[in-house]
Amino acid sequence: MRFTVFGGVSAWVDGRATEFGPTRLGALLGVLLVDAGQVVGADELVERVLGDAPPPRARAMMQTWLTRLRQTVPGLVEREAGGYVVRVDPLEIDLHLFRHLVRAGRTAEALALAKSELLSTLDTPWARQRRQDFAGELLAARLDHVDTRLNDGEHATLVPELRALAAERPLDERIGAQLIEALHGSGRTSDAIRHFEVLRARLATELGAEPSRHLVTLHRRLQTASAPRQLPAPPKPFTGRALELAELDQAPNGVVVITGTGGVGKTSLAVHWAHRAAERFPDGQLYVNLHGFGPSGAALSPGDALLRFLSALDVPRAKVPHDLAGQSALLRDALADKRVLMLLDNATDADQIEPLLPRTPNTHVVVTSRTALKPPHRARSLPLGLLPPDDARELLASRIGRDRAQAEPEAVDTVVHRCARLPLALAVAGARAATQPEFPLAALADELADLDAFADDDDVTADLRSVFSHSCKALSPPALRLFRLLGLMPGPDISLAGAASLAGLALPDTEALLAELARANLIDEPEPGRFTCHDLLRDYAAELALPEERAEALTRLLDHLALTSVEAAVVFTPSRHRPSTPEPAEGVIVTRFSTHDEALVWLMAEHPTLMAAMPHGTPTQTWLMGWSLADVLDRQAHYGDLLTSQQLAIAALEHLDDTDALGRTLINLGRGLGRMGRLDESRAVFEQALGVYEGNPAGQAGVLLNIAMLCPDDRIDEALEYTRRGLALYEECGDEYGQANALTGLAWGYGRIGEYATAVEYAERVMPMWEAMGHIIGQGETWDNLGTGYYGLGDYERAAHAFTQSSAYFRVGGDLPLEAAAYEQLGDSHLAAGDAEQARRAWQKSFELRSGAGLSADSVRRKLEPERE
Repeated sequence: MRFTVFGGVSAWVDGRATEFGPTRLGALLGVLLVDAGQVVGADELVERVLGDAPPPRARAMMQTWLTRLRQTVPGLVEREAGGYVVRVDPLEIDLHLFRHLVRAGRTAEALALAKSELLSTLDTPWARQRRQDFAGELLAARLDHVDTRLNDGEHATLVPELRALAAERPLDERIGAQLIEALHGSGRTSDAIRHFEVLRARLATELGAEPSRHLVTLHRRLQTASAPRQLPAPPKPFTGRALELAELDQAPNGVVVITGTGGVGKTSLAVHWAHRAAERFPDGQLYVNLHGFGPSGAALSPGDALLRFLSALDVPRAKVPHDLAGQSALLRDALADKRVLMLLDNATDADQIEPLLPRTPNTHVVVTSRTALKPPHRARSLPLGLLPPDDARELLASRIGRDRAQAEPEAVDTVVHRCARLPLALAVAGARAATQPEFPLAALADELADLDAFADDDDVTADLRSVFSHSCKALSPPALRLFRLLGLMPGPDISLAGAASLAGLALPDTEALLAELARANLIDEPEPGRFTCHDLLRDYAAELALPEERAEALTRLLDHLALTSVEAAVVFTPSRHRPSTPEPAEGVIVTRFSTHDEALVWLMAEHPTLMAAMPHGTPTQTWLMGWSLADVLDRQAHYGDLLTSQQLAIAALEHLDDTDALGRTLINLGRGLGRMGRLDESRAVFEQALGVYEGNPAGQAGVLLNIAMLCPDDRIDEALEYTRRGLALYEECGDEYGQANALTGLAWGYGRIGEYATAVEYAERVMPMWEAMGHIIGQGETWDNLGTGYYGLGDYERAAHAFTQSSAYFRVGGDLPLEAAAYEQLGDSHLAAGDAEQARRAWQKSFELRSGAGLSADSVRRKLEPERE
């Protein structure tokens, strides 16, 4: 026999189920099963099943139900000591099996049993109390299971679940600690620290208590972990350079510029020393590859480098200025009191690094470059020459094995000579030798000596190319073909799917070939799934590419980037209208995405490659890449690249007969110009978009709404006029979504100028439209506009209700800034209504949301300060 008390009560006897449903018979069986093995008195049974105010003759009714229950399930209920008992194996009852599984640590199986409410069809005081008691057991089991999943590394997947739990139980320190662990484990340590601060503030405010010792210890651990640790893995093996390392050790804080020819080991030296010296810089190590000598268009702009550094230093994006000078000043402020090492790798010129130099007393900067840069103020220069012969021999020996090197010293000398004592050449040649341990080293040295490219021993570049050629001859034909094609990649690196598309191969085949290239030291995998190679190797590979394979391979890669970027963009912003896309070329892999976070990660990882690829695409490919980048670059505040990408997209559209695409791209460009404060230029672009959309009322309406967004606070009347014109056009073409947007804009605008009754009128008009569409954020904005209107009219209770609703919709819609703003206005409404305690709670919630999201909380902090004194 098996029995269930989760949900409706049922019994399984000999494989046949009896469902009792919401009957008194089911209730009777349920209350006995919950306490299986224990005698329940007759009066207690009456109270459990019928409540504490039973009808007359309740005992007689109970006897009738007991008789029927015995007939339905014979042999189950026994009379004993003035009461009744069910004697079955407890593990046959789902409630008791749940408890057994929890005790055994099998929480996943236990939770699978308890998906429905305990005794859900019985509504008596006893049943409600048992459900309340069991809720504590269920939560404890759920949190035990969270601990298990955290131990298994499921940090990122647990964050949404734990955020919801923390919102329901904001003072539960165990949940708070688990959320902090999940955030930290998923690489969001700064968010984890912010949540600790929010929880600590709440404990102090609500309970007058300090965090537990466990939370304090966890916070200390996170503070240590939160310092940026951006250095690449140290080079292995690394030999020699004792003089240069000593000079780096002795250099005072400031700027050191390491210069030398390509392949001489500048980056290896800098990274090796940085790891060795890391303890001198407890507040972190910042690293960026500036790609100064990569393919055309791949060099990183100072603005992008600054954004990366500011993000690593946990500077909230809302505080980052749009201009380069402001970003540079903010970096100086962020580093003012910190002991930090900054490594600027592969710089092209002084202009590229100048904005990145903080010149703070405790920040030490190391720069690598192939060119002798115009030295920054008070910089030290460290020229790097070829490896000394002994160091070069030691480097080769560490790669091929010291026993092998000692057995053939003359061959070692030959290889070292032919590699011109360049670490890059020695690494490639050493990898070639290591893959064939059965070959005498002398035979490999002879192969090198026979290469025609060694005619001029003073030509370092020729020596490198000859070593590369030697290693390429040992590759399998498919791997050599892939290496040739990798020289065509436009960006600094490439994904597995990108490499597969470039070669027109399946993912497993491409992965195997990439592994072969990595073993030959011809490519690197600096992070899982992304591949790159030294600039000189890339140039050599591109020279090897056959003319007949270049165009098709590049077309496949650009197809992959353009079509996959569209897939990412429509998941990142689901409300965007998907553009029409061509069929991919044969062999192209188009990646799909299921979540917003997946799409964001891909777009930001491929952002430099997409920017570098756009000038090489067909008009359709270039426009699709620009369209896909528009929203993510806007939201991530990469405004310089936003402008560049949209300008490239507009140039591409000159070759396409697609006015809708041109109109959309002009809107994106105008929005980007507006973000950078170039309002006159933005307005001119929007005016151009109006002309493009002539005869297209919906397109013109969209432009008008964007022009309205440009209007400053002292020109809200003008914004309203543009919005009214947009509404009329949307009504003309029957675009309900556009009408709802325009009506929402009108409600907001009238609220801003103090015409509160009109704001409420427009909000009430648009609410059914958003409800019919199921548009969460639209409903939230409309409730927010209603709150503004009611507040302005002095109806503070209705305002509080409206802001409560808007905050709930914004929470479901995942818009933290809007939710935080709604809570602040909710607090204002409560205060105006005379409820200071409710106001304080709402403001506290707004403060927590803003602090947790890294947004400015100054306005709400000022409202809370009197309460904190």
